[in-house]
Amino acid sequence: MLTENQMVVTNQDGDESVCDILFTHEHNGKNYVVFEFVDTKEVSAAIYVPGASDDEGSFLDIETDEEWDMLDGVLQSYYDETDEEDEEDEEADEEEIA
Repeated sequence: MLTENQMVVTNQDGDESVCDILFTHEHNGKNYVVFEFVDTKEVSAAIYVPGASDDEGSFLDIETDEEWDMLDGVLQSYYDETDEEDEEDEEADEEEIA
């Protein structure tokens, strides 16, 4: 069963993979979803296109190097923030033990 922060991605061969949604990002009127495949830990991204009011949206491939470069920078910032939060959590845990 999927959690709120997961989605299923179907590849060209029809194989399905569960992915954890790392974050979403809006840039130049496009909505991007950055996700990690649960089984391989590979990180990828797609453009999210909302559907009609009650329909699920769809995903489009990212096709330009400029978009990939932009998302690479956003992903690096995400990892930097995550690392800082982990360090703060470790420091807080050490203070509780002491």
